[in-house]
Amino acid sequence: MDYFYQIIETLGLFIQILGLFLFGVTAGWFTLHVINQPDKNWQLQSIVYSVFLVFIGLMVRYLAPGALGALLVGTAGALFYWGLFKNREKPAKKK
Repeated sequence: MDYFYQIIETLGLFIQILGLFLFGVTAGWFTLHVINQPDKNWQLQSIVYSVFLVFIGLMVRYLAPGALGALLVGTAGALFYWGLFKNREKPAKKK
């Protein structure tokens, strides 16, 4: 019966890491979505960015290293993809 609990605990840790990865992607996307809005509401941008930084600071303090790594990889992936690669101008083809 002890092995059953160990298997369930391991599955729970994998689900936690996957959930934090997906939450990091979502938090990174939402932060970029608010910052890149066309109407540039600086009050909303400053609040969202500040809350994002406080949230990451709290996660650094209270999460396990593997879960924190999954959160940060998801957030960095979202920031790189939607912040750098998605909006990049495509070079014109020469004929």
